[in-house]
Amino acid sequence: MSVKMMSWENQKLIYWFIDCFAYYLADKDISNLSSKEKTGISDYYRFQAKEKLKKLYIRASGKSLKGYEPFKNLNEKLEKNIIEVLEKKYTNKNKAKIILDMLMKFVIEEMQLLLIKLEGTFSLALKLVTNEEAVGFTNFLFDYFMHNEIPMWNQMHELYRKQNNRKWVYWMLKKKICVITGKPNAQLAHISKSAGALGGYKFDEGIGNSYLPLSAEWHLGVDHGVNGGREKLMAKLREIYVEPFIIKTAEEVKELKKIYPGHFRAFKEKGVNNERSKQN
Repeated sequence: MSVKMMSWENQKLIYWFIDCFAYYLADKDISNLSSKEKTGISDYYRFQAKEKLKKLYIRASGKSLKGYEPFKNLNEKLEKNIIEVLEKKYTNKNKAKIILDMLMKFVIEEMQLLLIKLEGTFSLALKLVTNEEAVGFTNFLFDYFMHNEIPMWNQMHELYRKQNNRKWVYWMLKKKICVITGKPNAQLAHISKSAGALGGYKFDEGIGNSYLPLSAEWHLGVDHGVNGGREKLMAKLREIYVEPFIIKTAEEVKELKKIYPGHFRAFKEKGVNNERSKQN
């Protein structure tokens, strides 16, 4: 399988993040604007934004360069994998292609590590960033922007949602932003199983069920409305390519329970309940 490199679309998203951060550093508000509506800004802020975000990512990704020497571990990293390929019943042409892809990926990783070692930064050139690394960087940037409430261009939400719907919807849930209208103060909507089907909020454990943050207009007016309300909601979600958030972990329930205190009443933390039982 050939090494998948960063797409042009992903690169555009990364540079949009950099652009928005530059406006943030310049103390210019771009809330509710698109990239087409932006005003002029000094290249100084764009340079500072790019380098600061890359350094933040390097630190967050835990890339350790202690004792790093370029291409030092070439044999260790490649020998075993090459032997495994040679032992497969592939054609010589396919074996050569797989081995060349391994070498290409290794060289790209080493070049980026060398840049970090020498310059404290890395390249964003299409041919020097793998798709895996690009996705990791954009996920970090989206988390950073949402956590610090840094404004971003409107169309960035749509582009990022295509890359990672689950993470995007989770942040909309945490920020109580409607996934359809973008309005604040959204309500928690039960999707796969309604609160009524569960027997009420007191029977809602969270894990395994799916949810969305919806404005009152879409939650009460459409989803709980008459004449096919749920069908209208699901049709709208398909139209904008939004998938409901399925809770998979206790940590996700605990996080959302703090934001929506009236919900998930049946959720019990392991250990906590055992301790309470002993006390009783």
